Amino acid sequence: MGLKSKTTKQPDIEEQQQQIQTRKQPLLGEPIRPNVGTNETNRGSCCARIFFAFMPLLSSALIIAFLYILIFEGKNDPTQVLIAQAMAGYERQSEIMAIALMGSAFAIITTIAREVQIRVYFTRDGTYTCCLQAMNSIGALANILAYVGYLLTVFNKYDAEDETKAFLHVVGLLLFFILAPLYALLQCALLFKQTQYSMFIKIIFLLMAVLEYAVVIGYLVLKENAIIIEWFAVALISMYTGLFFVLFLIDPVDDELKEYFTLGCCRKKSGANERKDRPSVSKRNDPPANNRAEDIELA
Repeated sequence: MGLKSKTTKQPDIEEQQQQIQTRKQPLLGEPIRPNVGTNETNRGSCCARIFFAFMPLLSSALIIAFLYILIFEGKNDPTQVLIAQAMAGYERQSEIMAIALMGSAFAIITTIAREVQIRVYFTRDGTYTCCLQAMNSIGALANILAYVGYLLTVFNKYDAEDETKAFLHVVGLLLFFILAPLYALLQCALLFKQTQYSMFIKIIFLLMAVLEYAVVIGYLVLKENAIIIEWFAVALISMYTGLFFVLFLIDPVDDELKEYFTLGCCRKKSGANERKDRPSVSKRNDPPANNRAEDIELA
């Protein structure tokens, strides 16, 4: 009576590592696959992934639509009329303000989601230093204040007789055109430290940030001598926010974002579902009798 065991061919570890090192990175980056759970949690993660991925595009589209309506429906020449002047002469103020409000709200949500995504990445990597934390927090706060300034500009007319409204309009304008480019540069600094994104993506974001700063500086210096630059600057800032669509597609931290925006309710629910679906200890430790002699044959 002897024992005959089944042997399997072990893969060459050095060959696998060499293949990983020589494999080319995709143009946009290597997508990070989320953890696999139950069907219910997977459906929830898929919905959250779609929501946060398309949120930047929705914000950008609404702000572009805001400019489009002022130019074509309001019949304003962007080379002759400032955005504030075009808004003051637009008849349907409630509609244009609603579009601006939704665009800013989605941009603020995108900013918060990006802050969470950066924090999750560097915490997962074990390199979330105090400097990176400060850059991430200051950048997120700067962009939130920038879009608050955008709303102040929209809701306070340029030619208002009330001095307070006129002052808030100017303050909002400065907040938007100073803090939004600052956020873009801080994002580029953080993006270049994230390895899951390709160099192509990083260069695109860097070029957009530099162009954004150049346009805003040109507008603040020239002011009324180059009115069209103001329209282009607002469109460019909104397009930069829309680029975050790619970042959330490659690295979807949907579980962490759901937990953050629901104040931990999703985490408690998913944990309860996992405990419910998990088999008992006695069943896990008692394998079926048919599998006990699978790898050993008696001769």
